[in-house]
Amino acid sequence: MALAMANLQSIKNLENKIDLMRWANLRKYLLPVALIVCVALPILMLCFLDYQNLEGYNYRYDSATGGFEKWSNTYFNQNFSFDVTWKGRMFYLIFLWLFLIEAAFGWKVLVEKKARKPFIAAFFVLALIPTAYVLATNFFGLDLQILKTGQAIGIPSTTADNTPWDFLHLFWPLSVEYIVFAVFFIAAVFMLYNLKGLKMFSISLTLLAAMGAAYMIDTLFPFGVLRPLQEIALPVTATAAALLDISGFNVILNYPVYSGDSLLPGLTVSDGTSTASITVAWACAGVYSLLLYVLIMLVFFKKTNITSFRKLAYFVIGLFGIFFTAALRIYYIVLVFLYDGRDAGLTFHNTYGELFGFAWIFTFILTIIFVERFSLIEKARKIGSRLIQLNQHTQQEADL
Repeated sequence: MALAMANLQSIKNLENKIDLMRWANLRKYLLPVALIVCVALPILMLCFLDYQNLEGYNYRYDSATGGFEKWSNTYFNQNFSFDVTWKGRMFYLIFLWLFLIEAAFGWKVLVEKKARKPFIAAFFVLALIPTAYVLATNFFGLDLQILKTGQAIGIPSTTADNTPWDFLHLFWPLSVEYIVFAVFFIAAVFMLYNLKGLKMFSISLTLLAAMGAAYMIDTLFPFGVLRPLQEIALPVTATAAALLDISGFNVILNYPVYSGDSLLPGLTVSDGTSTASITVAWACAGVYSLLLYVLIMLVFFKKTNITSFRKLAYFVIGLFGIFFTAALRIYYIVLVFLYDGRDAGLTFHNTYGELFGFAWIFTFILTIIFVERFSLIEKARKIGSRLIQLNQHTQQEADL
């Protein structure tokens, strides 16, 4: 009897140990899963609210009275901003996609990393602030305070006929939103995984922070007022003009075109029957794509063991590529304006045209990975060396 009781106790102890091992094995997945959930939650909440037209910011500034009044925000609640890249939220989906890819590649490190309880608590506080921000701006009145702050610092609020301007009522809220998401996601990752985590999620976090910075700069300095960035728009526009000229269009490149305090390059293009005219600010010229390329490539190179010379060569080649892509974007925007009208041109400008730069950046990175993975440069050198030797051997036989 005693032996049977002892066996039962041993079995129970073994079961308890197995349960503890299972719990320990499960617990190590909790923090990585919590990180992904905390990052995805506010984005998915915004997507739902946006799609259902339930968003906040339903106030307009009235320049006649100098105050805010209730208004159904047409910029947010009659449009689905996740369909839009520039001054929209499609970049959140691109960010989330990249974040999940980086998490998958670094899953082993994420699972094995152990953090102390104070840091875990700080992580949850920081990671949940974007979700709290979404709730506060849509249901608890923070949206009005953000609009008042934007108007107070001089964000363009109304047009000449007192119509609510999208700079205050759309661009400013989006700029603040991107910055809040970027700052607290970066802080949360750092709190949980230190610099190793920032390196692991470097591309996705760089994308989010860079787009937030680009949005904010263009909101605070609209219409190409920021001269250092605006200077890049002229050579990009001139390259697009050359492409249009080669394609057989009648092209006039105007510079400067005065728009307030801004000096913009302008294009007038005609095919003999239709004419389209545009002016190009730095954001329209894809300058932020150039800046994003620099940031992402620097981050990418830090994660690789490529030699310094090759990094420089890749960087220069990619820089020419992103510049040409920016010019090609203007080229196609002009064509859409020319043949399909203003509405189609604006849609292409705000959505599809913005994807040119991203397509090039990520295609170029994949190309570098492919070239390095299969040692294509070394193989090309060997083939070139063999061809030279074969040519020399053939020449020697011919001389004999």
